[in-house]
Amino acid sequence: MKKVLLFSLFLFVVCGVLLTVQWIGYEKLSSASGNIVATQLLELDIKKNEIEVKQTLYSIPDGTTVKVIFPADAREISCADGTDCEVGGQSASLTASGGVSTVQYKLPALPGGQAFVLPNWQAVLENVDVIKTELLVTDHSKKGGQWISSLAQTANEQLSMIDFYSFKGEGHQAPLFWQKSPLEKTEFAGMTVYSAEPVSIPKESISFPFSKDEMDAQTVIITGSVKPRQLDGLTIIGKESELRGIRTAVVTQYAEKHFIFPEEEKWLASFVAVALYDAQPMYMKAARLDERMMSALTESEQEKWKQALFSFKGKEVTAEKLDEALSAVKGEQTDFFQRNKQVNTPDAPLVFFDERPVTVEGEPVSFHLKKKDGLLYVPLKEAVSSLGYTASTVSGGELLLKKEFETFRVNVNEKRVLLNEHQYALYETALQEIDGTLYIDKIWFQKLFLVEVVERDEAIDLASYGI
Repeated sequence: MKKVLLFSLFLFVVCGVLLTVQWIGYEKLSSASGNIVATQLLELDIKKNEIEVKQTLYSIPDGTTVKVIFPADAREISCADGTDCEVGGQSASLTASGGVSTVQYKLPALPGGQAFVLPNWQAVLENVDVIKTELLVTDHSKKGGQWISSLAQTANEQLSMIDFYSFKGEGHQAPLFWQKSPLEKTEFAGMTVYSAEPVSIPKESISFPFSKDEMDAQTVIITGSVKPRQLDGLTIIGKESELRGIRTAVVTQYAEKHFIFPEEEKWLASFVAVALYDAQPMYMKAARLDERMMSALTESEQEKWKQALFSFKGKEVTAEKLDEALSAVKGEQTDFFQRNKQVNTPDAPLVFFDERPVTVEGEPVSFHLKKKDGLLYVPLKEAVSSLGYTASTVSGGELLLKKEFETFRVNVNEKRVLLNEHQYALYETALQEIDGTLYIDKIWFQKLFLVEVVERDEAIDLASYGI
């Protein structure tokens, strides 16, 4: 009995301690959100026939009125002595005074069974941002077992007459789970996992690639005792292999939060998660885009690209801005992301090109030339089509180009061209197939088609020699 009395005194002291934070930080957060910023202490006194709940708010400015909405099955709703409030139905209007305000109510007894999620037990506050929560659970039912919350557990005492748990963490919601058979706890970077057997997945495969300070804590329960569900900070899954899916979702949500895309391009956050944080893709297109990019960049360019991508963190970003960053890394232009900004469209190839606009016989065209290994390349089919040639593919993969009395047969594999049956043997790099587009270098283009390629700082002009 003496031990119980001492522990009760300990509880009294703990419950009387205010949750303190830096007020300047509160004011900044409150100003940014437009809501009141507060902390709270939640106390659950679980008895065999009912649950008593007490919710105490701290740091709400004096005179401020807060609306509190109680669970549908809450009864005997009231405010503690010294708290000014009016109760009406399942809500109350609370007027803060003295920095501390407390409401209290009762709920039905715990559900039966070997495991359960305690449903809808917490009152909701309107226009209040609760940034820190402390939760105290005093269980008189002596059902044994184990209580788990989305908040981090700070104490667990199994006494002769009560079981006591305390939890603490950021945010407002504190979902609760109970299971008769205790579960093992495994700590990862940013994730706490409870399971019947030790987690066998390597830690590095499900740890998060950013600091705990940048993310909401994740508590995961692996059990077959209740249906899988997603609560605030608490996820229940049926098997260990699903942990990787949780990591993917958390990393993608992190990317969505810190890389701010327009709504119609928001799926590109999945690309960022894959490219920067080695996440499994929420969209397979994201993985394909990343793979295509990595194969087109050198090791040093890959590193520069990741640095450029990381520079967008905390900023608004668009497909166009990604193209600009990638173009700066490569030293050539691309519209890769703009052509892939819709998640449901077919993948567009990654093509880098000379940014200068092109004209053919003085008329602007939509294609661009490409630089590679110090040489300038012309997209063959697009360029000759603009010059009046028809282009088709014939047997053996040869490209047939025809215009009036001229017929070209271009054999890419053998690096040769037939002009009216006169053969030209090209050097090895004269024809280049890049990302599905066939290019021919400037020298051979001019020689075969008698078209001069004039490079100026502001444009590139293609014009017939007039022979």
